[in-house]
Amino acid sequence: MSNLFQVGLLVLSTPLIFLWIYFASFTGKKYKSYINSVFAEEFPVNDLLCVGFSLMEMLHIHTKSRRAQMKIKEISEIRGKKYAEYYYYIWLGALFTYGYTILVVMVLLAVMADSVEFFLLALLVSGLAVAYLVLTFQDKLTAHRQELLMDLPQVLSKLTLLVNSGMVLREAWRRTELTGKRALYKEMQNTSLEIENGILEIDAYRHFAERCNIKEIRKFAGLIIQNLQKGNEEIAFFLKDMADEMWETKKNEVKQKGEKANSRLLLPVLLIFIGILILILVPVLNGIG
Repeated sequence: MSNLFQVGLLVLSTPLIFLWIYFASFTGKKYKSYINSVFAEEFPVNDLLCVGFSLMEMLHIHTKSRRAQMKIKEISEIRGKKYAEYYYYIWLGALFTYGYTILVVMVLLAVMADSVEFFLLALLVSGLAVAYLVLTFQDKLTAHRQELLMDLPQVLSKLTLLVNSGMVLREAWRRTELTGKRALYKEMQNTSLEIENGILEIDAYRHFAERCNIKEIRKFAGLIIQNLQKGNEEIAFFLKDMADEMWETKKNEVKQKGEKANSRLLLPVLLIFIGILILILVPVLNGIG
């Protein structure tokens, strides 16, 4: 490879390297409260998060943009609304830290190796590091929503049973929320806590729907709000109808998961079959030859 490429890459990478060294060495104290937080402990080498925070500040990246607010709303489903923006800032800092750090290291290696391929690899690996964090969060969000959805039929059935026995909906809600420890039951407990702290009952159920952010749970919360506003005496019937619908949805979801699991097993089985076939055919063909 020509020296021209090596010199050009060195000129490009030198400011990036010195900027990274400055961020890592002199900005740690400025972001100490973020680096030492419980949320930052989730990320490996969290002492270097100051690099990402500094880069964000330099590029004027903040948490008030429309895209940021959408991501914060998603984070609030898992982390709660109170700390969602704070967690988003740390998560974004981790994205910039890992992406920037890997890029600097890989570009430096590309200069030493005098290789265009290594430089392209540096861009690829840096992008993959960022993509990994994004996809990891999306997996957590999907798993959280699926957990809520899987527990909803059981919650609806319990509420229906208690309301049919003559219990008022508010008391049935309190009894039901204590029968489980998973995410949906915790959100129901948070709703009861809001009501006890003086928030209007209708507003508390709206907050419940917003926190869960699933179509089926929004529908469930809408039934309860309608019952409070209009005094609908057929709430038990509507709850049972929705419970039956959700049980069917759950059965279909479990069936789809089973089909996906089978399809994932198909490829390894096929590869094993091809391997065995090769082991059998090669000696046979050699014998014929």
